[in-house]
Amino acid sequence: MLLKSKKLRIFSLYLAGLLIFFTYISPCLATYNFEGSPEQDELIEVTSGTVKGGLYIDGGDGLKKTPYVQEFNVPGDSVVWAKVYVGVWGGTEAKTGTLDLSVGGKEFESQYLEGKADKGDVEGQNPAVYCSGHGVYWIAYDVSSDISTGPLKVEAKTSGDIDGRVYGIILAAVYEDKEGQDTKYWVEEGNINLHGKGWSEGLASTHDEAYAKFSGKVDLDKYKSANLAVVYLCGTPGLKDSLYFNDLQLADGENKNDIANSKNYFDFKFFDVLDLLAEDKNELKFQRDEEDYVHPVLAALSLGTGEEGSSDLIVSGLSVPLLYAGKDNKIKANIKNIGKDSAYGFQAALYADEEIVSTASISSLSGGKSKTIEFNWKPTRDGEQALKVYVDYTNNKKELCEVNNWNTPVLARIVDLTPPELEIDYPGDGDSVDAGYITVSGMVKDTNRNLTVDVNGHPAQLSGESWSASVPVLTGPNTIIVYAVDGENNTASEFIVVDGKASSISESKQSFGPDNETEPGMITRAENETEPYNQTSLAGKNQESWVQAGSPELCGKIGFIAAVLIAGLRKRRKLS
Repeated sequence: MLLKSKKLRIFSLYLAGLLIFFTYISPCLATYNFEGSPEQDELIEVTSGTVKGGLYIDGGDGLKKTPYVQEFNVPGDSVVWAKVYVGVWGGTEAKTGTLDLSVGGKEFESQYLEGKADKGDVEGQNPAVYCSGHGVYWIAYDVSSDISTGPLKVEAKTSGDIDGRVYGIILAAVYEDKEGQDTKYWVEEGNINLHGKGWSEGLASTHDEAYAKFSGKVDLDKYKSANLAVVYLCGTPGLKDSLYFNDLQLADGENKNDIANSKNYFDFKFFDVLDLLAEDKNELKFQRDEEDYVHPVLAALSLGTGEEGSSDLIVSGLSVPLLYAGKDNKIKANIKNIGKDSAYGFQAALYADEEIVSTASISSLSGGKSKTIEFNWKPTRDGEQALKVYVDYTNNKKELCEVNNWNTPVLARIVDLTPPELEIDYPGDGDSVDAGYITVSGMVKDTNRNLTVDVNGHPAQLSGESWSASVPVLTGPNTIIVYAVDGENNTASEFIVVDGKASSISESKQSFGPDNETEPGMITRAENETEPYNQTSLAGKNQESWVQAGSPELCGKIGFIAAVLIAGLRKRRKLS
């Protein structure tokens, strides 16, 4: 009896140990981790296999407020497996909220987003919630039994203390097609926070690499196509990052050192990796390089037996609205496949005067079908520019015809409604300066090249984005008003108040002019100064002294500008 009891205790301890072990290794547990969830360095495989049909992946758009709607069109005869992914920005890891999702009209139960307070959920929970970094969420809903082929609408809404904007919605679906090709596929998910020392250099270490491993043997002679899809959150254009497949660097067209380069913090990219396939242990590496924060959240690889070459991609329409310089503009293009076979994983580019200004990815397009894609473009200047869209601009797809991939250029007018960006660098607001002539300087940016800057009625000299002007300063408080006007009469103004002090020679001997011009010292504010001066009170503080600084005509102009500024500031205070 004692022996039996002892064996029972040993078995119970063994069983408990197994349960604890599987609890900690289960990829379905949603526990917050700053470095990555559910793993810190590797995306986890959620499905793989072979099917007569294909792997459909689509979605995107980029960060915006909810309700966030994404529409899909799943090909094939039936759906074998499917997941909907939603990226949500929490604001910080301490804030909490909820996510509500509707897929094809079916409402899912509200999902709590708990940030760093999330201590783990039950195994196999749907959805799986992956949160890392400063409140970046990637939520995976298994919808295998909830959707079918054809059109599908997905809608996400957020609420609570979180920021709540959605990075994007992705649908990954494995489908059967009795007339399709044989496809081998892998889908890997997670939320890995690749980061530097942080914006404030406050982190103790960096996190530089992450991986996705596509296990299993590959018959290199069998497969004629290999398409890789990746999704990132939080990438920043201009900060370098890179992507490697089997240690060979991938390129997005001519770009290979800034893969996560969307302005909307959401990157969905495709790559042809047929020539890079290995017979076993194919591996993808995400490398941070210079990015402050970037989150790889999805990687999918699909291999097809069908020969590509019977597709034919054209641009069947281009919708160009009124465009605004310095603003984000959306331009829609209709892409059509006039060939017989489907085309998988290709990209289109928007050109302005023969320069690429935006790109868009297309996961698949069946023969005879069309799809509308969106480009986001922020023109840097006004005027007219010739726009065209080039589909499969990287020439990765073998098509029936290779010389019909672009539209006839459209001449678009770009309007400038943006006022100049104006800054006063020297002197600082509230500085003490020697009475006499001082050189006021700063920066000005504008999309319009016809730009003038005026400082207390004195025209400033412009050099690139810098301006400077010499103006008189009296003893006591002086208001300096800077006024910038572009060629479309968009205006910006800034003002500061400085205190003129008597020179070391004698206040009674002050005179204004080049013969007595003084060179001020470079006085700057403390780096940690964050509270601005109350410009409303400063503007009204001794208006008489700064009116004396110019002619009657100048006094009138400055008085009018000051009155407008004071009225505007008072109105803003009322509204706030």
